[in-house]
Amino acid sequence: MASGSTFVMAGPDLSADDLRALRRWMIDTGDLRGPFDLRQADPRPGELGSLTDALVVAAGSGGAVTALAGVLISWLRHRTTDLTIKVTRPDGSSLEVSGSRVRGLDAPALGAEIERLAGQLAAAAPPAVEAGEKGTTDARA
Repeated sequence: MASGSTFVMAGPDLSADDLRALRRWMIDTGDLRGPFDLRQADPRPGELGSLTDALVVAAGSGGAVTALAGVLISWLRHRTTDLTIKVTRPDGSSLEVSGSRVRGLDAPALGAEIERLAGQLAAAAPPAVEAGEKGTTDARA
């Protein structure tokens, strides 16, 4: 993966407040250098202003991608609601990370999940798709 790769995080479940909370979590953990930019959507006809619709994160090296995977899973694990984050990779392909089952994972399972997600984030091609799933990662071991 080239230095300065950019990942876009969004999702129909994610509100502007969720995206701001995820950005704050990334800044507070200190594992990532950023930048962490909130992307604003253009207002639709009849709306007074733009809404935050995505979080854009630059991650340079393989270690930064692993840190990004760890921060995403950690944030999802500490949420009280089940959210799904769509992550668009630098090559334009995307995958989804669902927090519905990460809260109960033990330390070894969390480590394995972070490594798996980091590999998918760093991959140049879309992740392998299991039968019945279309580019979805359920964030479970």
